[in-house]
Amino acid sequence: MSKLKEPGFILRWIKRFIVYCLGLFIMAMGVVFSVKSSLGVSPVTCLANVLYQIFSAENLTALNLGTCTTISYCLYILVEVIILRRDFKPDMLLQIVASFFFGLLVNLATAIFAFIPAPEIYPMRLLFLLCSVPMVALGVMLYLAPQILPTPGEGMSLAISKKTGLTVSSSKIIFDCSMVCISAATSLIYFHKLVGVREGTIICALTVGLVMKVFLRVCEKPLMRFVERDAKMEQAIGPAPEAAAGQRCIVTIGWEFGSGGYELAQKLAERLGARFFGNDELIPMEAQESGLPESFIHKHEDNMAHSVVYDFVDFVTSSYAAHMELSPLEKLFATQVRILRRIAATETSAVLVGRCSDYILYEDPNCFRVFIHAPTPYRVDRVAETMGIPREQAAADLSATDTNRARHYQQFTGRPWGNTKYYNLAVDTSVMGQEHSLDLICDAIRLWEEGRTEITDTTDTAE
Repeated sequence: MSKLKEPGFILRWIKRFIVYCLGLFIMAMGVVFSVKSSLGVSPVTCLANVLYQIFSAENLTALNLGTCTTISYCLYILVEVIILRRDFKPDMLLQIVASFFFGLLVNLATAIFAFIPAPEIYPMRLLFLLCSVPMVALGVMLYLAPQILPTPGEGMSLAISKKTGLTVSSSKIIFDCSMVCISAATSLIYFHKLVGVREGTIICALTVGLVMKVFLRVCEKPLMRFVERDAKMEQAIGPAPEAAAGQRCIVTIGWEFGSGGYELAQKLAERLGARFFGNDELIPMEAQESGLPESFIHKHEDNMAHSVVYDFVDFVTSSYAAHMELSPLEKLFATQVRILRRIAATETSAVLVGRCSDYILYEDPNCFRVFIHAPTPYRVDRVAETMGIPREQAAADLSATDTNRARHYQQFTGRPWGNTKYYNLAVDTSVMGQEHSLDLICDAIRLWEEGRTEITDTTDTAE
């Protein structure tokens, strides 16, 4: 059966085309508002804006903003051809279609908002610029989601990435910086001052990605469902493996730093005769499957925080890379999901520690989820004694580790870290002590397994 005859094929592509066009039009509206501000536009369109300002100064009214946008985008395609050479595929020429279409939409948006005069006072200019940021962010998110035709701005980043081996995010920074420098130089040569590329260009570069991350957090899943595509994380994770027949006992352990959760997990595996999967067991598997260095994984298992530099690069580049590649931490998380699901589907009995394993295996009926916690003073004393460090340092380390774990968990699960309603059992080791806590967990698992067996027996009898 041809794809055209597949159920819903035409409707699916109609929805994708509508989202694609809507995204490009909203982005065009953002460009118009930022141009009206006279404070500069985003790096990908700053060359078009400078050309437009030059042609306007020469009274070449036929070369309007949309036409200049198309010209600059076609120049990007030419540079792509030079960069990629033999690697430039004929289908990449379809970017020309996207360039002309976007140029037309920019002219349409210009005509629609022609009744709004360009502001003269700086606060109003800044307001126009700030209004353009969410428009551009929303437009980029929408037009990239259906994956129909890329614009040359996206194509340039991909071309640089393919030629240099850098990530798309890093390539995006190179492209943006190059465009800002070329546009600024062009403006200085013609006007002897900065026109069309100013502080607004920097503001857009720093804020569009940040705003888009907010939109993605709220809208990505329903948007992807509407256009009938998997979100990038779902694509990277892939389908869950088919579980082997029979009941299994997979225990996940989450814990607060200093509560003794890791040691309890090791002892629990010994008591149950189960395979233990901690850092030493999982990190080599994660490195091999993800291609990330073990040193990177070690760092982010011990301290699940983004660095300040990583945060900066991430939100600057996410506006155009968000639908194209995973960040290193996202790639690591996707790898962890695949590995933990595979373990849960194949192991008869296993104990898994950390890695959001309670969330990843939440729907698995063979999973028993445990959270180990204790009051802060107890944990501070325990860390100070165990690690042989001053109590003040132990308190600082504990606070930083808990904050980073909570941030990581919230980022990848959308849930608050340590919320006991998501666990089968929560144990306070300051009350129970280590050995009694272990006994309590073992007893709870035994009762859980007995309950599952009784349910299975009842179901078999009824059948």
